[in-house]
Amino acid sequence: MNDTYAMKLDDFFVTPRAQKPKDVILFAGKNFTHSTDECFIIADGVESLPHASVAEQLTRQTALWAYQMVRQRPFYWGEKLKFLKRMFRSTNLTLWQKRRDPGFDTGLASALTVLIVIGDYFWLGSAGNCNSYLFRDGLIDVLTKRDVDDEGMLTKAVGFARHQLIPATHSEKLLENDIILLASDSIANFVSEDDMRGILERVGTTTESLTQAVDKLIETAKAAGSNDSKSLCMVKRIITI
Repeated sequence: MNDTYAMKLDDFFVTPRAQKPKDVILFAGKNFTHSTDECFIIADGVESLPHASVAEQLTRQTALWAYQMVRQRPFYWGEKLKFLKRMFRSTNLTLWQKRRDPGFDTGLASALTVLIVIGDYFWLGSAGNCNSYLFRDGLIDVLTKRDVDDEGMLTKAVGFARHQLIPATHSEKLLENDIILLASDSIANFVSEDDMRGILERVGTTTESLTQAVDKLIETAKAAGSNDSKSLCMVKRIITI
């Protein structure tokens, strides 16, 4: 009589399961706020109005709060550009209402830029004079134009007026190794395109490399005479196995 035995395979001879590629969003910055690795926010208080630092901080905090609250509503979350507009409207109204507080009746305002990244796509909203760039294959593209007239005066910012604020928006695919840079004027106006490209070209696939690039941008701006507070955020998409 023949007996049949089942032999347990040795782990050494078992072919390991193929690992699926994984999207990873790296980020670093200064004077910015974020929600996990999905939403990134910078602001820049309008220096020509009182309370610029208060306006900048309140704008960042309110935009983050609006993101976390509005994100729970499927109607807005399904349409990211509408979602961004809702965030800007809420933040604008908060700054406008701040004028009712004692000592703030003369007004306060801030530029605001919000970036949402989901997998291989991004959505961007901006109002004011913050700057946004896409670095891809050695080239730098400007993503949203600043709200500034021919004389260099701001035409739009959070807190300027009570009526609904409509941001400039942009959305497109985020490819592997793409870098998005959000930066206040205190960076953008003092770092040349060549210097910016040279810094971004050296960014690797670690958070540390992005942090080093952020520090280098700040150092370059300071060396060129930038004395104002600096807000910037750098985001890079990589794919790991």
